[in-house]
Amino acid sequence: STLHSTIQNTIVISSKVKMVKPTAVVLALLATGAGAFAPASSVHRYPTKIQSSLEVVEDESVEADPYDAYETSFKQKKVATRDVKVGSGYTVGDSEGQLLKLKYTAKLMDSKFTADLKAFNVDGMVFKTGQQRCLPGLEEGIQGMKIGGVRKVRVPPNKGYGDQWYRGIVPPSSHLEFEAELVDIAQNPAEEFNLKLEDFGYDRAAGSFLCLAYLAVSPFIGNGGFTN
Repeated sequence: STLHSTIQNTIVISSKVKMVKPTAVVLALLATGAGAFAPASSVHRYPTKIQSSLEVVEDESVEADPYDAYETSFKQKKVATRDVKVGSGYTVGDSEGQLLKLKYTAKLMDSKFTADLKAFNVDGMVFKTGQQRCLPGLEEGIQGMKIGGVRKVRVPPNKGYGDQWYRGIVPPSSHLEFEAELVDIAQNPAEEFNLKLEDFGYDRAAGSFLCLAYLAVSPFIGNGGFTN
């Protein structure tokens, strides 16, 4: 009877072991390797080291500054400007035929004649816009300036003095750089008169007036004075 009970216990234990083994295997797989059977898109792998690099890419849509991109060659056809100081008040180009007072210096660009053009250093030039009293490229370059403003203007030959010598000073096909200061803009006839008078010179104006007055009365003086 003892042998019989031992055999029965052995059979029961064996059957329990057979039932436990599949369950243990499943649990082991879930604990250690279940991720291996998951779809590839659901598996997240986190790197142990993050690497990053910065690459500078120039925006090709941004155009170069025309002043910096100016070339002293026959290909250059456009005027280029750069403000040194922005003025205030009246603006060149607000109306046609404006009377301006402009002060400027000039120099040659990229030439064996690189010295400043002393003959073109103007302390005060008074002119009306649109009347060809000013170099075309310079007048174009000062458009938009306000009183008191200072601007550098680069002028190509086609808007400067062309392919001929000018007054024996400016060589043919010269590129010029001006530094212009807008001194004043007249806005009405009274301001125009004052600006012209200032440009002419008060002393000269007074002297001219006295000369004209003398010429007007000299015939009477030569005839022995005024007669009734």
